[in-house]
Amino acid sequence: MTCPPEPTAVDLLPPVESTRRADLMARMPTGTALGLTALVAVIVLFSLGSTLVKLAETPGITVAFWRMVLCSLIWWAILWVTERRWLSRADLRASLVPGIAFGLNITAFFTGVTRTTVASAEFTGALTPLIVVPLGAIIFKERLRLGALAFGLISLVGLAIVLFNAPPTGEFSWNGVAWVGGALCLWATYLLTSRTLRQGRSVAVVMSHITPIAAVVTLPLGLFLFPGTLLEVTWRSVVFIVILAVLTGTAAHGLMVFAQKSVPIGVIAMLQVSQPALAVVWSVLFLGSSVAPIQIFGMALVILGLVAVTIQTQRSRG
Repeated sequence: MTCPPEPTAVDLLPPVESTRRADLMARMPTGTALGLTALVAVIVLFSLGSTLVKLAETPGITVAFWRMVLCSLIWWAILWVTERRWLSRADLRASLVPGIAFGLNITAFFTGVTRTTVASAEFTGALTPLIVVPLGAIIFKERLRLGALAFGLISLVGLAIVLFNAPPTGEFSWNGVAWVGGALCLWATYLLTSRTLRQGRSVAVVMSHITPIAAVVTLPLGLFLFPGTLLEVTWRSVVFIVILAVLTGTAAHGLMVFAQKSVPIGVIAMLQVSQPALAVVWSVLFLGSSVAPIQIFGMALVILGLVAVTIQTQRSRG
C-alpha cells in the first residue's frame, strides 16, 4: 500500500490565486528539467577528473592546491564581470565550513586517485548517497523513500564487486582507497553545508568565496603533510591543472550549485552513482587501464540501481 503524494506549495494556494498557481505550475517543470540537464553535465565533467589527475603525473596535493588557486582567480573574475563586486566578510564567514570541507575533499580525493585505480577510487565515492540521502531528508525535511535507498544497495553491491576484483596490475592500493573513503565523507559534508549557503546568493558568489578558502586549507597540507610537493610542477601538469580548473573547478561546480536550486540533494547524490562507470570508460580510453569481466558485471549493477532509484524518485513526484 502506497501513500498519496504530499501536497505541494502550489496545491496549498487559495482558489483566488488560480492564475498565479497555473503560472507557477507551468514554470516548475522547466526549472526541474534545467536542473537535471545541469546535473548530467556535472556528472560527465566530474567523471573526467580522476583521469585528468592521473594524466598530470604530479602528486595529488600539488594538483589540488594549484587548481584551487587558479579556480579562485577565475571565480573572482566571474564575480566582478557578472555582479561588479568583490569578496565580502559576511559571505566568507558563511562559506567557511563548506569551503574547508571542499578543500579537504579535493586534497584527499586527488591523493587517493594517484595511489590506486580510477575504478576503485570512483566506485568508492559512490558510497556518498548512503550518507547524504538520510541526512538530507532529516536536515532539509525532504521526503525520504526507503525504496530508493533499498535500490541504492544494488549499486553498492556493484561497487564491492568492482573494488574486490581489481586486475593484478599493481596499480590498485588500499591506501588509495582509504584516502578516497575520507574524501567521500568530506564531499557529503560539502553537499549538505553548501545547500544552505546558496540561499540568497548567486553561483558566482558561492564559488568565489568557497574556492579561496579551499586553497588556504590545502596550503598547510602541502607544506607540512607533503613537504616539498607544491613546487613539483611541470609543463605537462600545468596543462592538466588548467583543464581541471576550467572543467571541474569552474564549470562542474558552478552547474552543481545551479542544479541544487531545483533538484533535491538526495537525488543529486543518487544520480552521481553513474559517475564511476563513466570515469572508468575515460581511464580505459586515455590511460590504457584494464577492467576485469567481473567488474563490468559490477558496473551493470551500479547502473541498474541508478535506474531503479530514478524511477522511485519520479514516483514520489507523481
